Order: sequence, then C-alpha cells, then structure tokens
Amino acid sequence: MTCSRRLLLHRLAALAGWACGSRAALAAPDAVSVCGSAPPPAYPSVDKPAVVQSWLQGGQRDGPAPDCGALRGRDFELLVRLTASFAAPDGIDAMLTRLGAVSTLKTASYWSFTDHKRLMLFQEAYAVDSLSGRRARADFTPAELRSGAELVFVHSDNRSGNLSPYGLRLTQHSADSLTLQVENLADIRMYGLLLVGARESEWSVQIERLGPGRWGYRSLWAQRHLRLGRVAQHRLSHLSRCAAMFDLLAGRQTELELYR
Repeated sequence: MTCSRRLLLHRLAALAGWACGSRAALAAPDAVSVCGSAPPPAYPSVDKPAVVQSWLQGGQRDGPAPDCGALRGRDFELLVRLTASFAAPDGIDAMLTRLGAVSTLKTASYWSFTDHKRLMLFQEAYAVDSLSGRRARADFTPAELRSGAELVFVHSDNRSGNLSPYGLRLTQHSADSLTLQVENLADIRMYGLLLVGARESEWSVQIERLGPGRWGYRSLWAQRHLRLGRVAQHRLSHLSRCAAMFDLLAGRQTELELYR
C-alpha cells in the first residue's frame, strides 16, 4: 500500500470515529451470523438504566445470541440490543407522531467514546418525497406510517456531513404497541471508499404499553459487514447510536461508559 493511500485510510477512519486497526477488509462470505434464538431480557423499571447488550462476531457477546426475527436478514456481524422503559402520558398516535418527526433527529445527542463527551449526532435530517426525487417535505404523519409503505428520509451525521437516504416502515401497530424498521437505502461512502453497503444496516424498534403512562422499549440494531476500522470501535459506535435514539424518544440521557 502506498504512503498516500495509507494516509487516506487513516484520515477516513478518524473522521468516522474509528481508530485504525487490524480489520479493514470485507467480511468473509461464509461468515457465521451472531443471531440466535434467545429472548430479550425483561423491561427494567422506568427509574432504572437501559439494558444495553452487544454481540460481535469473534468478540464481545453479552449472553446467548438474540432472536433476530424482527429483522429482514440474519447474516450479521454485529448486533446491539437496548431494552428499557420510559414514562409518557401519550397514546399510540402521539408515539407515531414523534417517530415520524424525523426532522427532530437534528436534536439528538450521543456519547462519543472517541471524544469522551456528548456531541450532536446529526447535522441535518428531513423527510423526502421519494428515493429518486429526494425533495424535502414535511415530517411523516401517523396515517402515512400506518399505510405500511416504506417512507424515505435523509440525514447526515456529525462526522461525514454527507446526506444518506433511509427507509422507515411501520410493520405492526395496535392501540398499545408498534414495530418500526429502518434500513439504509444506498451505499454510504467517504472519499470513495465503501463504509456501509445498501441495506446492510437494519434497525428494529418495538414499543408497547406496560401500564398507565408507562411504555416498554426494545431496539435491535444489526450490521451485516464491518469495514475500515477495529471491530471493537464499531461496537462502541453502534452502542452510542442505539442509546441516542432511545434518549431522543424518552427525553433522557443514557450513561454509556459502564457498557464499555
């Protein structure tokens, strides 16, 4: 590898929040998935911290491999699961309104393990009319979510600044529960190098009413291939993003250092 290309890779890894390390190649095609069949833990009480777990191929495994039935695929190298509960007097329509308000992603903060402080996660975020047109539009309404269609939004994170399209789909809903799925719809690249292939990142969120003013929350974030950096740093990055999404909905801040 030439000196200039080595420097480019190092800069790319730094911008992505990853330390350059031993793993920089694509996953082997016969890689074993970290999915299993173990059920999720019970919801902690509202005043208790979220239960954050991760499963990393060839690395960290927080208990038996989890059931990936809520995801479209099963061939993943990294899973992060967050289980929590939170207080909210709202009904399911208000929950759908909050989840459809993708423009509020710009207010999400996360714990940066790289910088050792909280930072804003996204530079920009908004709904668009379609994947091909990508014209900005208003946030998604509960009625649009209930249609079951894959709705498209774009966001740029605080590292790259590049807008990337994502699909959001409500796959199940009732008066007391919902299941939401999010996938990246296009390759994510930096300096021409592939970070995440199209639909290689999946995120499933399940919310259910546990009682008056109390909701249970479970999310499962899955990454099919890990590229350009140490796998341990990929794990920490995904931990932070999972917690940031829960914190935005629940109006709190999850302390993540204990999960390192």
